[in-house]
Amino acid sequence: MKGKRILILTAVFTLLILISSSASASTLYVKEGGDTGEYGSLQEAINAANEGDVILVGEGRYSENVLVNKSLEIISENKCPNKTVITAQDPETPVFHVTSDFVKISGFTFKGANSTYGIYLEGVSGSKISNNYFSENWRSIMLRDSHENTLENNRLANSDNGIWLESSEQNIIKDNRAASNRHYGFYLNSSQNNTLQNNCASGEAVGIYMENSSGCRILNSKTSNNFYGIYLIDSGESLLENNTANSNEMYGIYLGNSNESVLRGNKANSNQWGIYLNSSFNTLQNNTMSCNSRNFGAYTYHYRGEMNNTIDTSNMVDGKPIYYLVGVSNQTLDSDSNAGVVYCINCENITLKDLYLENSSFGIYLYNTQNSLIEGNNISNNEHGIYLGNCSITTLRGNAVNSNEGDAFILSSCRNCLVEDNNASNNMAGIWLCDASRDNVLKENTATSNSWCCIDLGDTSCNNTLEGNILSEAYEGIYLYGASEENTLKNNTITASSYGLFTEGCGNNTISGNRMSGNDVGISLNLDWTDGTNSDCNIIYNNYLNNSKNAEDYGTNTWNISKTNGVNIAGGPYLGGNFWASPGGDGFSETALDEDKDMISDFPYNVTETNYDYLPLVSEKPLEKNKNAGEKTADEKTASEKKCGKSR
Repeated sequence: MKGKRILILTAVFTLLILISSSASASTLYVKEGGDTGEYGSLQEAINAANEGDVILVGEGRYSENVLVNKSLEIISENKCPNKTVITAQDPETPVFHVTSDFVKISGFTFKGANSTYGIYLEGVSGSKISNNYFSENWRSIMLRDSHENTLENNRLANSDNGIWLESSEQNIIKDNRAASNRHYGFYLNSSQNNTLQNNCASGEAVGIYMENSSGCRILNSKTSNNFYGIYLIDSGESLLENNTANSNEMYGIYLGNSNESVLRGNKANSNQWGIYLNSSFNTLQNNTMSCNSRNFGAYTYHYRGEMNNTIDTSNMVDGKPIYYLVGVSNQTLDSDSNAGVVYCINCENITLKDLYLENSSFGIYLYNTQNSLIEGNNISNNEHGIYLGNCSITTLRGNAVNSNEGDAFILSSCRNCLVEDNNASNNMAGIWLCDASRDNVLKENTATSNSWCCIDLGDTSCNNTLEGNILSEAYEGIYLYGASEENTLKNNTITASSYGLFTEGCGNNTISGNRMSGNDVGISLNLDWTDGTNSDCNIIYNNYLNNSKNAEDYGTNTWNISKTNGVNIAGGPYLGGNFWASPGGDGFSETALDEDKDMISDFPYNVTETNYDYLPLVSEKPLEKNKNAGEKTADEKTASEKKCGKSR
């Protein structure tokens, strides 16, 4: 009972103090040039004021740097901010530097602090900055170690940055407009649990940026015509709701390592990317993405973090639902699903067939998913077509994956997968095996007009088989790099490319039965430029080579096997070396002497100065092709002098 009386008396005493303070508050007047009973500068008025006083500023133009170290209300007489302009006298000092709590500032234009801040709140709380214009400042409003303040209905333009928070929490930032600032409209760093509501940012480098700022809420805000719209990094447990991000050059909304966030009811249209996640344990509901170059994206092809997001089919891309399956088994998605993009995380026995997928980061994305089938899909105009990461025993068959910005097919750390009878054209690369993908089969695929390569194997991707593929019109038909060894390349057709096969630091591969014609270089075996590892110990035999230059070998490789019974690529009865043709019809194998008519040249072919094909194949032709059958050509004389012949 006694404690209750004390509490009541304390409350009454506090109320009396507030009433007394309110009753005793004075209004001080500032007028440009000063007059009787008025101050000529804001700083004079502040110095003369007491805590809780009101300073009423007449319209005009003032040149000052003002220190506000008392709890005051500083307002303009004319509520139109452009009628009362305060320009920094010293551009390296804030126009207003506020160091006291419970300060209200309203109705001004702040400009000219091009090396510092328009208004700087340092270590304060309970203040309100409202209905002001800012321009030509480095940062228009700066909060450092300041909490529970309100920034409302300010216009921030033509500065380096709009509103900037450092280590400031539980502030309310609402109804502000940032336009044409060079860097950030709204920037939060190490600032938790702030609310940004009904703000607009346009024409900035980044509209709204948050770093190391968890628990924030971005509500009903609009970002447009920026480089990035809303960009969160290391800012988890945030809520983004009912925002609009349109016509930004890169991302509408991006979350990087901002886990356990909620995106609800947002619209992202006509950006490069609509919504992109590099975060986990997020929830997405009722978001719409349309007319973006890439509507939806989650994760790069080397991402190895958790991917357990909750993304239901209420999220739409160009009017089609997103299917984001986590831990699902035994499910089929076909054309009846009307899927716009498909992610399968930690799934098994999934069938994806007859889907038409376009305009996202990936058409289909599978991670840690096994025993699945991807068949008959048409995937185009995405960043990448189909991605498999850490998948096994999965078949990709009969898909048309064309006109994507990056790779048509990516297999990263995959095992025992079959990629068969697919078409990949007009991409950057056709089929890419990377990150130690092993024991996969790429068979009878067609890849044409890809700007980089048709098939590439890298990052110690070993023991894969490339068979019967038709590859043309690329920089490299097949590209091996990064110690990708013990692969088998057989019976492929490679035409009209800069290089038919190009290797960097890859050995112990078997290359046979391939037809390479119309390329600038047929086969080029090179060292790895990053560490100097050479391409050694490859076996190259029974290939048909008819290119401007058939071979380059900067390592130590074998260009034939022992003479063995079996029909060779030129139709002869023995396997041995390769068929060396030329576009002019006068290649070594087209002119070489074959006295015993076994369709193997009587003399070796100099691949390089130190590498030989000792059993080059020849085509069947009359012995009279040489002027004198008993006369050796100059090449044959040279080879004979080296004592290299069929016995090798």
